[in-house]
Amino acid sequence: MSKSPVTPALERRERRVLTDDVADSIREAILSGRIQGGERLIEDELAESLKVSRGPIRAAIFRLQQEGLVVHETHRGATVARVSAEDAEEIYTLRRALERLATENACLKATQADLAPLDAILLLFQSVPRASMTRRRVAELDIDFHDALFRAAHHGRLYRAWEALRSQIFVFLLLRDGLPDDYLTSWYRDHADLLQKVREGDVVKAVTAIDEHIQGAYARLKEHLQQDVPA
Repeated sequence: MSKSPVTPALERRERRVLTDDVADSIREAILSGRIQGGERLIEDELAESLKVSRGPIRAAIFRLQQEGLVVHETHRGATVARVSAEDAEEIYTLRRALERLATENACLKATQADLAPLDAILLLFQSVPRASMTRRRVAELDIDFHDALFRAAHHGRLYRAWEALRSQIFVFLLLRDGLPDDYLTSWYRDHADLLQKVREGDVVKAVTAIDEHIQGAYARLKEHLQQDVPA
């Protein structure tokens, strides 16, 4: 009687925490403006600053290139991406298509458990004292809300496409006019309205709401870029 083949033991690969931490540190420096658009990312300097070898630096820079925060320029190497009108048009037209699909899928597939994180984000927004609510904090909550919406859509490839845009959209939100002037009231109202339409499963009204939301954000960004203010 022949013996069944023995399945070789598989080793679980641990998450590359160091590369994640390095990428987070560089990303935060870019998003906070400590590293400006067009500035070179020199591996040796970053490695010395973060007290790591060049390997994790190189891997982190590659990850940030995939996110669109870093570009590779001939004769210059890796540099922080600049915000241009062409970039904004490409990203926001793509974002609109992705958000429409995410909203439609969430209307059809999301459970109450899927929508609970969106409720929690709205509750958090209301709980933060208005005196300490900054545009940056609202931008962070905005990204968290839309991230939860994409998760609620139950569409793996769609979520990965959103991940590729997420950091760039956050950069746009941090610009001077990335949020409306009345963001302390309009942000909650618009997102609560969208969530209610998704919860009701009203695809037409929910998609209309997300369209208006994205188009408003894009209009503010275009106005900012047309003023030729350095981003």
